[in-house]
Amino acid sequence: MIVVCFLCLIVSVFSADVPRPKLAHLASGDVEISLDGTPGMKVYDVKYHIKGHKHHGPFHQGADGRWYHRNNAAEYNGKDKIKYIIVGEIDGKTVVTKGKLHPQERSVVLAPPRVVRACQTVFRDDFNGAFDPSHWNYEVSMYGGHNREVQAYVPDARNIFTRNGHLFIKPTLTTDHPNFSESTLSNGVMDLKALYGYCTNSDHWGCYRSGKDGLLPPVMSGKLKSKSTIKFGEVTVVARVPRGDWIWPAIWMLPKYSHYGSWPRSGEIDIMESRGNTQATDSHGHNHGVNEVGATMHWGPDASHNRFSLTHGKADGDWSHGLHTYHLTWSVNQIRVTDDHREMVNIPIHESFWQKGGFSGSNIWGAGTKAAPFDHSFYLILNVAIAGTNGFFPDGWTYNSHKPWRNDSPDVKGSFWHGRNSWLGSWHGDDVAMEIDYVEMKQC
Repeated sequence: MIVVCFLCLIVSVFSADVPRPKLAHLASGDVEISLDGTPGMKVYDVKYHIKGHKHHGPFHQGADGRWYHRNNAAEYNGKDKIKYIIVGEIDGKTVVTKGKLHPQERSVVLAPPRVVRACQTVFRDDFNGAFDPSHWNYEVSMYGGHNREVQAYVPDARNIFTRNGHLFIKPTLTTDHPNFSESTLSNGVMDLKALYGYCTNSDHWGCYRSGKDGLLPPVMSGKLKSKSTIKFGEVTVVARVPRGDWIWPAIWMLPKYSHYGSWPRSGEIDIMESRGNTQATDSHGHNHGVNEVGATMHWGPDASHNRFSLTHGKADGDWSHGLHTYHLTWSVNQIRVTDDHREMVNIPIHESFWQKGGFSGSNIWGAGTKAAPFDHSFYLILNVAIAGTNGFFPDGWTYNSHKPWRNDSPDVKGSFWHGRNSWLGSWHGDDVAMEIDYVEMKQC
């Protein structure tokens, strides 16, 4: 009892330092709860009731320094009081404050309510039972992208499988496959059409390779693409990221059709990427290894003018132990990515991306909305890549194991494989897999 009272006292003391929130019923129909920002304060989450329905969601900090929460599906009449509980921190100490808000008491101008179209779930996979390929398209290719990754994507049960209601996408050594051996990598062939009946991408010798022309892919892995698409809406993926040197998992989206042209003209939405190394330290001493996940939007008139650096964010934590929730909210007015309700990327769309990028000349997205190129149907991708030369694993960083290839190496696969004594010991069982509890896509 004494402990309980002491905790109550602590909460009340810190709650007194939290600015009083304000409630607004916006012309759009959204409910907005906001409060002033103060030094050392972070606001994470709010819970409240409207007409007996529970709502909760995160805050984000606006350019004006205030903290904002908005809800476009609350069906609020703009008159009733709202009970709330807000959680945050001040100077690293947890803050919990609660109370009631009334728009008229807060001198907020009420706008006429409108009917808000609720989001509709267009696809959800909980991975109960055997993996169901009717929802997904397999990637079957050695293409490796322009990143020059070293894996072959295959529809093999060793690499893509379900267990106990979870999906596993797991890289394995090619030499563990019954059709390949150490000598095969150098002297044999990898013919994906012969192995699996089809190949999805023949670019860069993606369907057929001979070991005498360069080492065959030393790793097999998995890549899935959802058959469902959304144009604006929400995506939720609950997942654990892999742990193991040079493993590169991703949860991301690409447009169904390249409406504005080839990459990155038609956009790319990266909800989560990470590195499996326990250490990947830059020159400033920051570790970008498995303790970090990132989210990025790619866009621009060509690859050399990709303005992804303007739309990139990251979060630090322990992502390879336990499941975490990665969430995309995507509308014509905003693109936002959170990790366990913590914001990684928040892009208010007040101007066109052409203006945001500072490009000159004719706007290649001028025929679209202000959200272009992110205003067409996108599908979801889950994959686990290995290595690569695009700079995701920079040569100049310090890693927990020796990096066996350079990004300008003419034989990345050979260098990677022949240097396996430095990294193979970090690959343990299913730790190297990306493990997914469920995925959900909503159209809004």
